[in-house]
Amino acid sequence: MNNSKAGFTLIELLAVVLIIGILTSVALPQYRRSIQRAEAMEVLVNLRTLFDSAKRYRSANSEAPTKLTGLDVSFFDADTPNASSFNIGNYRYTFSNTSISACRISGANTTTNTYCLTMYYSYTYGSTKYKDLLICKSNSPKYNFVCESLKTDTLSDGTIVIGTEI
Repeated sequence: MNNSKAGFTLIELLAVVLIIGILTSVALPQYRRSIQRAEAMEVLVNLRTLFDSAKRYRSANSEAPTKLTGLDVSFFDADTPNASSFNIGNYRYTFSNTSISACRISGANTTTNTYCLTMYYSYTYGSTKYKDLLICKSNSPKYNFVCESLKTDTLSDGTIVIGTEI
């Protein structure tokens, strides 16, 4: 009588599970970083669209916009378009007289320990004047890579600049 059994031993199965676990532990953090970079690029596009619309509003009305309502763009998922701050996804967009910013919201609905992209109508740094300046600032080491991946220049104080026009 032939007593051979086809199949895998427990050791072989454990080795496969171990290999899968190692590959997952390497791939998952890279996947999360890719997702965060993609979110930052989406916010960058939204912010640029808002900023261009705000510049058109400023030239037509001689003042900076204070809310999304009145601009020639709209976002279907903006929660409060009639306020000076509104959320789209995980980001809070805020209008001011000098800039428009988009800050990532943390789990507690705050922007603490996250990062912000801010678009300035004009910005003076030292003796240099910038027009349409985009700055990325992270107040958490966890998100430094987002600003680093977007940068085109760095000011002497470490401020990350994206697409400056002088």
